[in-house]
Amino acid sequence: MPAEGLYVRALQLGENLEIKGLEREDSFSTNPLAFRTGSGGTVTLFKSGAVVFFNMTPVEEEDLIRGLGRRIIDPLDEREIETTQILVKGGDEELVALKGALQVKSADANRLLLIAEALAVSVALAHDERRIARAFERIEPVATSLIKRHLPAGPQSALLEQIGEALLIQKRLAGRVDLDEKPDVLWDHPELERFWAKLVDEYDLPARARAIERKLVVIRETADTITDLISTRTSHRLEWFVIALITIEIALGLFDRFFR
Repeated sequence: MPAEGLYVRALQLGENLEIKGLEREDSFSTNPLAFRTGSGGTVTLFKSGAVVFFNMTPVEEEDLIRGLGRRIIDPLDEREIETTQILVKGGDEELVALKGALQVKSADANRLLLIAEALAVSVALAHDERRIARAFERIEPVATSLIKRHLPAGPQSALLEQIGEALLIQKRLAGRVDLDEKPDVLWDHPELERFWAKLVDEYDLPARARAIERKLVVIRETADTITDLISTRTSHRLEWFVIALITIEIALGLFDRFFR
């Protein structure tokens, strides 16, 4: 039996996507929001800022993205993109990973939703990995200076900027991708648990999420250390200012007593 093919493209458009109010009568899922287009394609929209297209042309995709407009929260200057092909071939095997393709025994709506979920998580992780890499580039020289037991050279404002950026990344990524929370479709179709497990394994989602979390811990600890050191240095400076003021006050008192 020849395998039928579906082209799939997933994009991370922004930090979040407001899908409330976009519900349609022909939607076959509300979380994520999924519906078929007039041309025979399928669109899946995620609150995480991802969108997954099945069998749609680039022109159709861009038309839909433009239609989302201000619903894309904090649009990305550089979108994360992941593509694959789905080959539909009957048989007992639920999912087989081929080079650049996924072979499934059926392309029903529920399986397409799970594939879209996996790709949406994958592009979200790719975006997070890119952002974490940039943060590490800025944190690395700071950490190197701390190993040498002194604060890095430069104005304190620059250090505070690095701390702020690290904390902002932590805030944005916290709870963004929760792989412990299974897709809604599995609650109604537990027989697809094995299919989802294979998808999660194919895209290495847990390991990538753990790697991001470990790097976030490093960034957070580095930011905390810098904050403590700056606070300590500031405290020491204040102590010296107080000592200097007391010394000046004593000197002025002695001057008034003996020379006037």
